[in-house]
Amino acid sequence: MSKFEEQLEDCRKYKDFLDKLTPPEWFEEQEAAKQRRKAERKMRKLAQRQAVLDEKASLAQAAIQAEADAEKARKGRRGRKDKNSEEMFEKEKQNAKAPILTLEDISDDDAPDDEEDVPMYFQEPHQLLDIFTALEESNLFLIQNSQETEEALEELKAKFAETRQRMEAESAGLKAQIDTLKGSIKVEEDKGRALLDRAGKNTGVHAQERTLDELNRKVAEVYRAIFSEADNSLGTLQMLTNIEARLEELLSIIDAMPREEVEGAEKQKEKERRQRVREAKQALAAKLQEERIQRSIRRSQEPVRRRVGKPIMFRSQPIQRKKKEVHEEKKMDEEDDVNFYLTLQ
Repeated sequence: MSKFEEQLEDCRKYKDFLDKLTPPEWFEEQEAAKQRRKAERKMRKLAQRQAVLDEKASLAQAAIQAEADAEKARKGRRGRKDKNSEEMFEKEKQNAKAPILTLEDISDDDAPDDEEDVPMYFQEPHQLLDIFTALEESNLFLIQNSQETEEALEELKAKFAETRQRMEAESAGLKAQIDTLKGSIKVEEDKGRALLDRAGKNTGVHAQERTLDELNRKVAEVYRAIFSEADNSLGTLQMLTNIEARLEELLSIIDAMPREEVEGAEKQKEKERRQRVREAKQALAAKLQEERIQRSIRRSQEPVRRRVGKPIMFRSQPIQRKKKEVHEEKKMDEEDDVNFYLTLQ
């Protein structure tokens, strides 16, 4: 039994393998043939049952007719007729007729085992060999296409890398040119501003007007910051008067406030002022660093000038005089402290 079960399991595996290789059209054809055989069996069964019913109905009608004839003869001898008996016999004859069956009335019994088994598609060994040969040729064709596609892909990758490298080099060159042009523009703008400043300094009237305009602008900014609105009709002196009056009101309010709150507010404002000064210095340092980087880039892009002739002999190192550096931040902090103290006074 174990040996037969193993052989049966192997046969089932082989059958599953062959079923996977079988074309789907074969199963569709076998299913259609199975349905046709089932329909034919149902038609034969329907004809047989209808014939049996017709035979039974004819026998029943013959019995009813014989009974009716006997009843008629019996009543004829008595010399009277009964219409009710005749109608009753006619109804019985009508009821004894065989019913007409349809396919729905026939039950679909299971077909025999030999009819339910689907025949195998593979009947000869060369069929399987033909399929393997076709699959092998298809695989070889696909492998060849895959190799050709890979070669084309490698070529495209190489072209893409080359194009990308060329574009990056061109982009770097254009960026360098843009930076150089920006540096040149900035240098020219600085020269223009320097010339304008020099021209303004030569004319004292223009410098004075510019100073007054700058002062008026700063006073207007302070006025807008205090009163949250700007009146263009007010002059500089009127705005300064309003600012001074507002400052006196605030000083009187501060004098009435607790000393601890005032000191805490002063420390907070001082901390914010120092933070603003540090941020301004950091921004200025970043700007200067950016300018130095741009200058170094421009110098690196300038053509190398080769020295011609005999080099100058080294003599002696000149004396270097150290300049006293004043800490800018400390100086600014001291000035701000003095201005803040004068404001409180």
